[in-house]
Amino acid sequence: MIGVENAEPRIFITCGIHKERYVCEDVLNILYSYGIDAVCKDFSGKGFSVVYIDRSGVDVLRVVRYLVSRNVRGYWVIPIDSVCRTSYEDIARCAVNLVLSRASLPLRLVGVCRKRGNLIDSCSNLLRYVGDSLERLGIAVVDFKNYSYVLRIEIVYDTTFISLYEKSAESSFRVLSI
Repeated sequence: MIGVENAEPRIFITCGIHKERYVCEDVLNILYSYGIDAVCKDFSGKGFSVVYIDRSGVDVLRVVRYLVSRNVRGYWVIPIDSVCRTSYEDIARCAVNLVLSRASLPLRLVGVCRKRGNLIDSCSNLLRYVGDSLERLGIAVVDFKNYSYVLRIEIVYDTTFISLYEKSAESSFRVLSI
Protein backbone atom coordinates (compact mmCIF):
# COMPACT_ATOMS: atom_id res chain seq x y z
CA MET A 1 0.00 0.00 0.00
CA ILE A 2 1.34 3.41 -0.89
CA GLY A 3 1.52 6.32 1.47
CA VAL A 4 -1.27 8.85 1.08
CA GLU A 5 1.18 11.75 1.06
CA ASN A 6 2.73 10.40 -2.18
CA ALA A 7 -0.53 9.56 -3.90
CA GLU A 8 -2.57 11.88 -6.07
CA PRO A 9 -6.02 11.44 -7.58
CA ARG A 10 -5.28 10.02 -11.03
CA ILE A 11 -8.43 8.21 -12.19
CA PHE A 12 -12.12 9.08 -11.89
CA ILE A 13 -14.58 6.20 -12.36
CA THR A 14 -18.32 6.64 -12.77
CA CYS A 15 -20.55 3.73 -11.81
CA GLY A 16 -24.02 2.83 -10.64
CA ILE A 17 -25.20 4.19 -7.31
CA HIS A 18 -24.24 1.90 -4.40
CA LYS A 19 -21.76 0.04 -6.67
CA GLU A 20 -18.80 2.22 -5.67
CA ARG A 21 -17.31 -0.30 -3.22
CA TYR A 22 -17.40 -3.06 -5.84
CA VAL A 23 -15.73 -0.80 -8.37
CA CYS A 24 -12.93 -0.10 -5.89
CA GLU A 25 -12.49 -3.83 -5.24
CA ASP A 26 -12.29 -4.51 -8.98
CA VAL A 27 -9.85 -1.66 -9.56
CA LEU A 28 -7.50 -2.64 -6.75
CA ASN A 29 -7.51 -6.31 -7.80
CA ILE A 30 -6.73 -5.38 -11.41
CA LEU A 31 -4.01 -2.88 -10.52
CA TYR A 32 -2.34 -5.19 -7.99
CA SER A 33 -2.22 -7.93 -10.64
CA TYR A 34 -0.20 -5.49 -12.79
CA GLY A 35 2.03 -4.55 -9.86
CA ILE A 36 0.62 -1.04 -9.44
CA ASP A 37 0.01 0.17 -5.89
CA ALA A 38 -3.11 2.29 -5.54
CA VAL A 39 -5.70 3.54 -3.09
CA CYS A 40 -9.34 3.73 -4.14
CA LYS A 41 -11.82 6.01 -2.40
CA ASP A 42 -15.45 5.12 -2.94
CA PHE A 43 -18.04 7.84 -2.54
CA SER A 44 -20.85 5.65 -1.25
CA GLY A 45 -24.22 6.43 -2.78
CA LYS A 46 -22.79 9.06 -5.14
CA GLY A 47 -22.04 6.98 -8.25
CA PHE A 48 -18.29 7.47 -8.58
CA SER A 49 -14.93 6.44 -7.16
CA VAL A 50 -11.51 8.08 -7.28
CA VAL A 51 -8.25 6.14 -7.60
CA TYR A 52 -5.10 7.57 -6.02
CA ILE A 53 -1.78 6.48 -7.56
CA ASP A 54 1.78 7.65 -7.01
CA ARG A 55 2.56 10.00 -9.92
CA SER A 56 6.12 8.80 -10.51
CA GLY A 57 6.64 6.03 -13.03
CA VAL A 58 3.00 5.26 -13.81
CA ASP A 59 1.44 5.96 -17.21
CA VAL A 60 -2.18 6.75 -16.35
CA LEU A 61 -3.47 6.16 -19.88
CA ARG A 62 -2.00 2.65 -19.76
CA VAL A 63 -3.69 2.07 -16.38
CA VAL A 64 -7.00 3.28 -17.84
CA ARG A 65 -6.61 0.79 -20.70
CA TYR A 66 -5.96 -1.99 -18.16
CA LEU A 67 -9.14 -1.14 -16.28
CA VAL A 68 -11.33 -0.80 -19.37
CA SER A 69 -10.05 -4.02 -20.94
CA ARG A 70 -10.72 -5.99 -17.75
CA ASN A 71 -14.36 -4.79 -17.58
CA VAL A 72 -14.37 -3.02 -14.25
CA ARG A 73 -17.95 -2.53 -13.01
CA GLY A 74 -18.07 1.16 -13.94
CA TYR A 75 -19.31 3.17 -16.89
CA TRP A 76 -16.44 5.58 -17.57
CA VAL A 77 -12.77 5.41 -16.51
CA ILE A 78 -11.41 8.94 -16.90
CA PRO A 79 -7.78 9.98 -16.32
CA ILE A 80 -7.28 13.02 -14.08
CA ASP A 81 -4.69 15.57 -15.18
CA SER A 82 -5.31 18.32 -12.64
CA VAL A 83 -7.15 18.83 -9.35
CA CYS A 84 -8.27 22.16 -7.93
CA ARG A 85 -10.80 23.83 -5.66
CA THR A 86 -14.27 24.41 -6.99
CA SER A 87 -14.51 28.05 -8.01
CA TYR A 88 -14.68 29.73 -11.39
CA GLU A 89 -11.24 31.34 -11.04
CA ASP A 90 -9.45 28.21 -9.78
CA ILE A 91 -10.96 25.99 -12.47
CA ALA A 92 -10.06 28.50 -15.21
CA ARG A 93 -6.49 28.78 -13.88
CA CYS A 94 -6.08 24.97 -13.82
CA ALA A 95 -7.51 24.71 -17.33
CA VAL A 96 -5.11 27.37 -18.62
CA ASN A 97 -2.13 25.58 -17.03
CA LEU A 98 -3.27 22.26 -18.49
CA VAL A 99 -3.71 23.66 -22.00
CA LEU A 100 -0.32 25.40 -21.80
CA SER A 101 1.31 22.04 -21.04
CA ARG A 102 0.32 20.74 -24.50
CA ALA A 103 2.73 21.16 -27.41
CA SER A 104 0.78 22.67 -30.29
CA LEU A 105 -1.15 25.82 -29.52
CA PRO A 106 -3.84 26.96 -30.07
CA LEU A 107 -5.85 23.84 -29.35
CA ARG A 108 -9.29 23.31 -30.85
CA LEU A 109 -11.31 21.95 -27.97
CA VAL A 110 -14.75 21.42 -26.57
CA GLY A 111 -15.65 21.45 -22.89
CA VAL A 112 -17.59 18.74 -21.10
CA CYS A 113 -18.77 19.31 -17.54
CA ARG A 114 -20.56 17.32 -14.87
CA LYS A 115 -21.28 18.76 -11.47
CA ARG A 116 -22.16 17.13 -8.19
CA GLY A 117 -22.94 19.62 -5.47
CA ASN A 118 -24.05 23.24 -5.53
CA LEU A 119 -20.86 25.31 -5.36
CA ILE A 120 -21.09 26.10 -9.09
CA ASP A 121 -24.40 27.46 -10.38
CA SER A 122 -24.30 25.68 -13.76
CA CYS A 123 -21.91 23.83 -16.01
CA SER A 124 -22.94 25.98 -18.97
CA ASN A 125 -21.85 29.18 -17.23
CA LEU A 126 -18.63 27.55 -16.04
CA LEU A 127 -17.74 26.25 -19.51
CA ARG A 128 -18.48 29.66 -21.01
CA TYR A 129 -16.21 31.32 -18.41
CA VAL A 130 -13.36 28.82 -18.93
CA GLY A 131 -13.71 28.95 -22.73
CA ASP A 132 -13.61 32.75 -22.72
CA SER A 133 -10.49 32.67 -20.51
CA LEU A 134 -8.71 30.28 -22.87
CA GLU A 135 -9.72 32.18 -26.01
CA ARG A 136 -8.80 35.56 -24.51
CA LEU A 137 -5.25 34.27 -23.92
CA GLY A 138 -5.11 32.88 -27.46
CA ILE A 139 -4.15 29.36 -26.36
CA ALA A 140 -7.34 27.58 -27.36
CA VAL A 141 -10.33 27.89 -29.64
CA VAL A 142 -13.66 26.49 -28.49
CA ASP A 143 -15.12 24.63 -31.45
CA PHE A 144 -18.17 22.39 -31.11
CA LYS A 145 -17.83 20.65 -34.50
CA ASN A 146 -14.17 20.40 -35.50
CA TYR A 147 -12.51 19.99 -32.13
CA SER A 148 -9.45 17.82 -31.58
CA TYR A 149 -9.31 17.89 -27.76
CA VAL A 150 -11.83 17.46 -24.97
CA LEU A 151 -11.55 19.43 -21.73
CA ARG A 152 -13.50 17.38 -19.18
CA ILE A 153 -14.40 19.00 -15.87
CA GLU A 154 -15.81 16.78 -13.11
CA ILE A 155 -16.99 18.83 -10.13
CA VAL A 156 -17.33 16.88 -6.89
CA TYR A 157 -18.56 19.26 -4.20
CA ASP A 158 -15.49 21.36 -3.23
CA THR A 159 -12.99 19.49 -5.45
CA THR A 160 -12.73 19.65 -9.23
CA PHE A 161 -11.01 17.06 -11.41
CA ILE A 162 -9.90 18.24 -14.86
CA SER A 163 -8.76 16.19 -17.85
CA LEU A 164 -7.55 17.18 -21.30
CA TYR A 165 -7.35 14.45 -23.90
CA GLU A 166 -7.64 13.91 -27.62
CA LYS A 167 -11.05 13.43 -29.17
CA SER A 168 -10.04 10.01 -30.50
CA ALA A 169 -9.17 8.77 -26.99
CA GLU A 170 -12.62 9.42 -25.51
CA SER A 171 -14.14 6.17 -26.75
CA SER A 172 -11.37 4.19 -25.04
CA PHE A 173 -12.51 5.48 -21.62
CA ARG A 174 -15.93 3.83 -21.91
CA VAL A 175 -16.28 0.45 -20.19
CA LEU A 176 -18.05 -1.97 -22.50
CA SER A 177 -20.79 -3.99 -20.81
CA ILE A 178 -20.95 -7.69 -21.39
